[in-house]
Amino acid sequence: MEPTIKKGDAIFVKEVGQEEIKINDIISFTTEENTNVTHRIIKMEEENGIRKYITKGDNNNTEDKEKVEYSQVEGKYQFKINQFGMVTGILKSKVTLILLLVMIILISCYKGRIQKKKIERSKKRKKYEEEVENKK
Repeated sequence: MEPTIKKGDAIFVKEVGQEEIKINDIISFTTEENTNVTHRIIKMEEENGIRKYITKGDNNNTEDKEKVEYSQVEGKYQFKINQFGMVTGILKSKVTLILLLVMIILISCYKGRIQKKKIERSKKRKKYEEEVENKK
């Protein structure tokens, strides 16, 4: 059985064919309210020739009210990175993005000034060497 996925974890899913999905698999799917959910399949049933999945969150006491059709499935759980979702959440903040942009601009300007000073020193050194050579 796969480990429990907690809030803040980043999960990676893989698109799979309907025949690859079985009971106890963890799937990510889109609900009718257009929300992404990742839950475990606890049962499967056929309704009018359409396979439907009954899902339940590992930390929930009851199964989900809505049955999931294959067309709603985004993918099957592959692996997770603990708490990585928090990093992506921080990066979505406008303040964070603005600070990162300002830092990138400042670093670029600083690097540009250093490069300019190197070029100026190189020119001065070359000029000095030419003067020394001409005095000989």
